[in-house]
Amino acid sequence: MKDRAKVEDLLVASDLQVQSSETAWKHVRAEYVDVIDDILATLAPSGPYAYTVSPSVEEGKELPTQRIVTTFDEIAASYRGMHRFAAVVAIRPVAEINGSWYTFVSGLGRGRLKTTGEESERPVVVIFPTMGSEGITGELFWGRTQQGSMPGDPADGVLAGRYAVAGLHGTLLDAYRKGDIDAIVERAHPEIQGGVRDYVSHSGTLPAMHTKDDLRANLEAFYAAYSVRSIEVVHQHFDDWFFFHELRWTVEARQGANAELSFRYHTAEYAEVSAAGLVVAHIGHGTDQIKLG
Repeated sequence: MKDRAKVEDLLVASDLQVQSSETAWKHVRAEYVDVIDDILATLAPSGPYAYTVSPSVEEGKELPTQRIVTTFDEIAASYRGMHRFAAVVAIRPVAEINGSWYTFVSGLGRGRLKTTGEESERPVVVIFPTMGSEGITGELFWGRTQQGSMPGDPADGVLAGRYAVAGLHGTLLDAYRKGDIDAIVERAHPEIQGGVRDYVSHSGTLPAMHTKDDLRANLEAFYAAYSVRSIEVVHQHFDDWFFFHELRWTVEARQGANAELSFRYHTAEYAEVSAAGLVVAHIGHGTDQIKLG
């Protein structure tokens, strides 16, 4: 009976994973067709939403500025603005990781300028949060900005860059477990872009960051609110220009009515890494927290 129960649990989990993948690709196919109402129909009926707007390059900045919108109306306006000038031609995946509440894809993204018909292709990563819904609750997209990759150890051959990124990933995870804010910020690009779900205000949204100072402020707020009991890796994937992971966090609240209570949640996040070993962008989402005990 125990073995049967385990198989049933596995099938329930895989049903959600397959559903997440189908939901994500239904949205992508709607983007190919380029009908805004059909694209919006693939969103979940309610939020909280998280959507990365096409980034803009500002004068004097090395990195494009990545803004994140959080309401249905903002997402609708973003799609209408983008599809007025550009069309999504294809996403050709080389990796796809399906969780019960998200789908992550990396590969090549191809787009077309409607004014000229010119097409271009670049490496991309994207997370489609679903939270178990039949629609996506966001689209967290990032295109590669850096030309070079971490050199790594020549003994690792063609995988040297990937192992170098994996080493940085391990260093950062250790710092997050210890609450070593200085170590995390030290490995961030001065113009680091992105955002990860906010567990301090419990808004369910992603507070944007555009500098190392923004990153430090977010981290200081988080570690003032929680002590980390454990961070466990559920999934991880390394390329020579980014890492992706799904993490299971167990934290203890430090303040307020929940002080000394423990909570657990999952996050799914990716980060672009420069040749100098700096995190250029860090973007991700997370589940609701559950109280332990």
